[in-house]
Amino acid sequence: MAQVGLLEDNARIAKMCVTMLRYVGHEVILYEHGRACLQALSIPDGITGEQRVAQSQEGPTRLPLDILILDLHLADIDGMEVLQRLRSYPHTRSLPLIVCTAATSTEIARALHIVPDAVLISKPFHLYTLVSAVSDLLEKTSK
Repeated sequence: MAQVGLLEDNARIAKMCVTMLRYVGHEVILYEHGRACLQALSIPDGITGEQRVAQSQEGPTRLPLDILILDLHLADIDGMEVLQRLRSYPHTRSLPLIVCTAATSTEIARALHIVPDAVLISKPFHLYTLVSAVSDLLEKTSK
């Protein structure tokens, strides 16, 4: 199936999502912190301006993930920052995203402004909804 990244700092939600996604055949990499996820995707921390331009051509030739599911409310860094950084590097710009969150409608609107092609799942959600969204997004991106 697919390599699915899950950026979720709520241990109970993460465990349920990982269990269900693995049950349907996906390999899941769990990231409990935004910085760890960004680091795994070869996005350096704290780089701005000319450094970013110089390093923007760098990055892995193949990402370790086919899709990333992320929450906007994270303990270490803001989910909006994660989205902005994912979209600011060429090698992660087209990574398919599912935003799974209990954020306010204003926060969701901001997130979808950054990543208009992301799929939105509002918490609380049914696990089937998540599995279906992953399948649908993978099918859409493989065409």
